[in-house]
Amino acid sequence: MGKKNKKQQVDVVTAASDDSLAVIDPPVEHHTQQEDTSAEVFLWLLAYSVLMFTLPFLGFYGVRGWLQESFPHLDHFTVNCWSVLTAVVVVNLVVAMYVLKAFREKPPPPLETVQQDEEEEPEAVEPKKDQ
Repeated sequence: MGKKNKKQQVDVVTAASDDSLAVIDPPVEHHTQQEDTSAEVFLWLLAYSVLMFTLPFLGFYGVRGWLQESFPHLDHFTVNCWSVLTAVVVVNLVVAMYVLKAFREKPPPPLETVQQDEEEEPEAVEPKKDQ
C-alpha cells in the first residue's frame, strides 16, 4: 500500500444517531523505524555521476565536430573555446538538476520554530549606574 501524506489523509465524517457528528479516522500505517533509502540515494548518485562525466564530453566533441564541419574557416582556438563553453554549460545544468532535486526532497524548516527562537533570545540588560 502506498504512503499517504497529510493532505491525502482525509477524515470521514458520518452522522451518528443522535444527530452529532462522529469522525472516523482511516487506518494509518505506523512505522517505528525510518525507511532505508540508501539504495535509492546510491542509484541517484550513480545516475548523476554518469551524467556529469559523459554529457560534458558529448557536448564538447559534438560542438567541436559540428563547428569544424560547418565552419571550416574558424581557427582551432575558437573552436575549442566554444566547445569548452558548451561543456561548462552542460556541467552547470547537471549540477542545477541535482540541487533542484535536493531542494524538492528536503522540506524547509517551519517558520514557527524560527520565530520562537528569535523571541526566546534574552535582551541585553544595561547595568544600573549609581547616582
